[in-house]
Formats: sequence, structure tokens, C-alpha cells
Amino acid sequence: MDKTEINYDELIKTQKNTKPAIEDILELFLEGDRLKNALNFVAYLRENNMNPRWCAANSWRVTGKKSKPICRIDLGGTKHIWTSHFGIGDWQISELEGLERKYLDDFVSDNEVSTFVWDNIKPCQKCSDKCGNRHRTYAGKDFAHCCGFVIKNPEPKGLDIAKKLVEANKNHIYANA
Repeated sequence: MDKTEINYDELIKTQKNTKPAIEDILELFLEGDRLKNALNFVAYLRENNMNPRWCAANSWRVTGKKSKPICRIDLGGTKHIWTSHFGIGDWQISELEGLERKYLDDFVSDNEVSTFVWDNIKPCQKCSDKCGNRHRTYAGKDFAHCCGFVIKNPEPKGLDIAKKLVEANKNHIYANA
């Protein structure tokens, strides 16, 4: 299908009824390396018993055993204020908050992972009334006015780190459930 012919607004609206598998939607929104990386990440999740399930417009919640939430995958193109920072052709891994981000303590001494985490902290965008002025700690570093940890359009090296983080978050959630 020629992407110039896609009515993205209509496609997003129909998702509430169809609840599509993420693989069925990715190639409609992403191209090139971003598509390849997103498909690689979804394949990794499925191979490790973490299943992306549709949860909202262009969003899939990733759960493991007993449906515990591990992370979320979002595609650009929606008009929600919390995803307005990226458009069609973008994707992100989000909601890696785990149990108050405690799993990130394992990476404090790993400079590569810590730097990656810190580089992907999203400053507050006043995305909702509940947002406020959040103060959070990620991998041993304090951040004021922070909306969260979002990995946007990861490149292959970032994707490898993201997989480590997702696995660590999953393990921490299940060890402390």
C-alpha cells in the first residue's frame, strides 16, 4: 500500500474496534531502519514471553506472566498531548517505570546504560493536570520537572540497551510481586 494513500486519522480511530496486533500496524507507520528496529524489538519481546497487546490508539502494553505490565510501545500520529512530541514515522518504548524505577539501581555502575537512561529522560511537557512538577531519580541521578523515561526511535545500540532494561524491569517486577 502506498503510504500517501493512508488516512492515518481514520486508521487510528478504527483501532478501538479492531485492537490490531502491533505487527499489523508497524509497517503502516514506520519505514526503513525504524521499522526494522521496531520489528526486532517486538520479536525479542515475543521470544521472551512478553506480549504486546493493544491498549489505546497506536499504543500496545507489554505484559509478561500474570499480565504484569512491563513497558509500552507507542507509535506517532495520535493527537494526545502526551504523544504530540512525535509524529507518523516515530515510535517509542515507554512506561519503563517498574517498581519506582528500583531496577535501574542495578545499572548505576554501568556508565553506558546509565548515560543512555539519562539521555532519554523526557522533560516535563505539562501533559496533564496530574503531571505537576515531578521529581524523580533514574539510575542514581535526580531529575526535577520530569515526565518520565521514554526511548524514542532507538538505534541498534540503543535497542540492545532497551532490551536489557526491559528484561531487568521484568525480573524486578516479578521478584517483588
